[in-house]
Amino acid sequence: MSTDSADISARPLLRYALGSTLLMALAMGIGWDLAFLTPVLALGFFAPGSTMPSFKEGIGFVATIALTTLTGFIFTKLFLDYILLFILLLGLALLTIFYTNKLGPKPKVFMLISLLLIPMLGLQNLAISLVFTKMFIGGAAITMVLVWVIYSLFPDKPASHASVTGKAAGEGPSEQARFSYALDTLMIVFPVVLVFFFFQWTGGLIILIFITILSMQPSFNYKAGMAMIIGNLLGGIFAIVAYELVVMVPFYPYFVLMVLAVSLFFASKLFSKSPKAPLFGMGFSTFLLITGQSISSTDDAGGKVWMRVLMIMIAVIYVVTAFR
Repeated sequence: MSTDSADISARPLLRYALGSTLLMALAMGIGWDLAFLTPVLALGFFAPGSTMPSFKEGIGFVATIALTTLTGFIFTKLFLDYILLFILLLGLALLTIFYTNKLGPKPKVFMLISLLLIPMLGLQNLAISLVFTKMFIGGAAITMVLVWVIYSLFPDKPASHASVTGKAAGEGPSEQARFSYALDTLMIVFPVVLVFFFFQWTGGLIILIFITILSMQPSFNYKAGMAMIIGNLLGGIFAIVAYELVVMVPFYPYFVLMVLAVSLFFASKLFSKSPKAPLFGMGFSTFLLITGQSISSTDDAGGKVWMRVLMIMIAVIYVVTAFR
């Protein structure tokens, strides 16, 4: 392999590792609202097979988050006081999201998170929902700008876009099949939604979100669930070790170098041809999320890891059992 081709093949790996490290360094160094979410949101743009998002795609990403979170907040403000009407409309909204084929997976995920998370925050205080909405939209805009900066530092090779375009779109399922799937998914998700709303269980929101997202994948099974648990546990263990090292050596350059070392490890595994590669992408997002939360707060990293894994296990077991 020539030097030029080796450089091209290594470029996505370096962009993933160095880009996520730079974003983490900026997020923890500057510390804007919800800064720890920025590296996690950006990872999807650096994953294997990804290319630099166009201006239209970037604006669309921010607009999607803005539209969905604002919709969630307005929906919460108008109907949360009328709980029965709110529940009925929420059920109808979820059914529509599951049914439609006009939206891609990413917009659907953001819509579901907004319609479930923001009302739950609104149960505590509507002002909290509004603050979260503003911070999430601002964080999305910052993320997109930084993603473009990273791509300018580690640009795609000229022919990279050709490899991901021109795919023939297969014929999708019929309307009847989509409605049947949407109804089945709603029957799995909605009882959990009711339990969370009536008992106001805000501490376990990750369970509700994971159940909703996993239910959108009809092929989800026990094997996939175990892979998700292992991936999150792997990233969590790295986050615990990283947190303890930072506590022992609270020096910013040391923290950045440590994140870089972990990033290079996970990137080398993720960009390999191993069938276990996706586990490392999942693990790295967990590492960034828990490390970012822990560094920017006084909470215990170890407790967050085990609680996160436990909640994911509950969600996986429920969804697998419900599908059966």
